[in-house]
Amino acid sequence: MLHKVVRWYDTLSVGVQVLISAISYAIPFYFSAFLSYHISEIANRNDNRTILFYAVGIIIALVMVFFISRYLAIIREGLHKEKSDRLAALLHAYTNVDRLISRKLIGIKEKDLVMEKFAETFITSIKDFQELVDAAYSTFETAFGQSATLEDRVDYEVTFMTKSYCDEEITIPVCSNREGRAPRSMVLRSSNPRIYENTVTAAIYREPRPSMHIIDDTGSSKVAYQELYPSQTDRIRSSIVFPVLSSKNELLGTLVVHCDKEGFFKQDDKKYWHELLEIFAKRLALAKRQMDYLMNYRSDVGAELRIPIPNFDF
Repeated sequence: MLHKVVRWYDTLSVGVQVLISAISYAIPFYFSAFLSYHISEIANRNDNRTILFYAVGIIIALVMVFFISRYLAIIREGLHKEKSDRLAALLHAYTNVDRLISRKLIGIKEKDLVMEKFAETFITSIKDFQELVDAAYSTFETAFGQSATLEDRVDYEVTFMTKSYCDEEITIPVCSNREGRAPRSMVLRSSNPRIYENTVTAAIYREPRPSMHIIDDTGSSKVAYQELYPSQTDRIRSSIVFPVLSSKNELLGTLVVHCDKEGFFKQDDKKYWHELLEIFAKRLALAKRQMDYLMNYRSDVGAELRIPIPNFDF
């Protein structure tokens, strides 16, 4: 409730804010002056008990004014920091993907062109997916993951989930996290290819109109978040699963961001998360569509252009 009041206050003009601030300070001081007058009247009657009562009232009123004003100031500072962090995340996102394009340009050297790497250089490769997921992870880590203490640090993991070219089941071809390790669930997938059948990504694949899913708290009894292995929700406390769509709104996969802080992703902020993740989703969609084309027409295209087409075995 107070957060909404502070947000409403910040939407007002500077003049109105100053007026409200002046009134909020004037009322308690007027009340204190009013009580002081009564205290002086009572003092003439030597009624010490009533004087003490009014004095306590003045002190309580001043303490409450100070407490409320400081509390609202702290909320406002927190909201301003959140707004600043989110703006920084958007700037980091665009900067990171621009760097990928710059590195791609640097990698195109006419004199050093090797036909075996033609598709990787001029079309797409699994490396492009990994770099996009790394860029998304770097954005979250830089904008939201920094903290002066280990206890307050938020750890993130970003994955791209899609259908495998090998068995048509959901898989995770690329991921990025602080430890630099593949998800534990991918180890289990080798013996159970359908391990992701009941995940949020699988649910999105079944939706007639794929949409973003936000899980505020995976440990909440109100949320049906299925663990793929014991104690998974100890590490994944809040999650967002964002559909990666083609130009025809075909689902190509999902961009998934996990973190170990409950309530980090909220439904109230879905518009912002959509804007941020769409930056990476559009580029993932392009890379996936290019890869799908190569996989579907590998023999014909390779023979016609006389270039080797890699086999993306994920």
